[in-house]
Amino acid sequence: MRQGLGPVPPGYVVHRIGSTWLVLDDLHSKELVQLRLADPAVRQALFARAARRGRGATPSVAVSPDQRMVLRRYQHGGTLAGLTGKRFLGPSRALQELEVTARAEASGAPVPHVLCLVLWPVWGPLWSALIGTREESQVEDLFELLTKLDDGPTRRRSLRQVGSAIRRLHDAGVEHRDLQLRNILVRKGEPPEIVVVDLDRARFHARGTMPSGRRAANLGRLARSAVKTGLWGSQKLGRRELAALVGSYSAGNRRLRAELRAHVGYERLKLAAHQLSYPLRRWLKRKAASPPRSA
Repeated sequence: MRQGLGPVPPGYVVHRIGSTWLVLDDLHSKELVQLRLADPAVRQALFARAARRGRGATPSVAVSPDQRMVLRRYQHGGTLAGLTGKRFLGPSRALQELEVTARAEASGAPVPHVLCLVLWPVWGPLWSALIGTREESQVEDLFELLTKLDDGPTRRRSLRQVGSAIRRLHDAGVEHRDLQLRNILVRKGEPPEIVVVDLDRARFHARGTMPSGRRAANLGRLARSAVKTGLWGSQKLGRRELAALVGSYSAGNRRLRAELRAHVGYERLKLAAHQLSYPLRRWLKRKAASPPRSA
């Protein structure tokens, strides 16, 4: 049954329907099969009417009366987007995300639970795939939350929880490849609950061995996403907020704090470069989109 896909994490089962492979959470496999996600027409209809998030649509479907699932298609970004789009060499990319997420979840890291993968061959060695994760209820992404919060102490309290959550993710050995404000979900409460989503292309290090330089680079990427969204340097997000996050991240570990400080200069340079480049990129994009002046 698993021939062609290789092993899957404990708690998951593999089904094959025609040429389509389903990797399903064993506890919900019956309900997931009934969604008919192996049918291309069903998938097309779901994505056609779904709201867009990030690079594409993210349909929400009911798995049971008390549980929903968010679907995400795998697709290339950047220059490859126009060439290969949603097609990949083999099924390994989706399987890797499942493996990393399952190991992170087993370690207690704040990640979503994967309910299913759907993988199908397109042509020759090219495959397409989608992933379904448990939908988190009553959450906002960190960008939305920071935009709404006017109270500085409340913002910093939320960011301390974010710092602790990222520390748990890194301590579990997970290096997120796209750690940004939109990929951090916050559920209001005392304290707020954090979930880090979209582990596509995430790298797994042996537990506790993620180098301090990679940790600093991950935190720096998060700070640069604040520049990209326009929040950095505003009244919503600045050095005090960043200090709250990083302070919570390194709390209780003086050695880690010292190691992170060794990388601060380089990350500040990258942050400054983005502060200069992003406004220029936005201006050029607006310029290209504006209609030409008539003679």
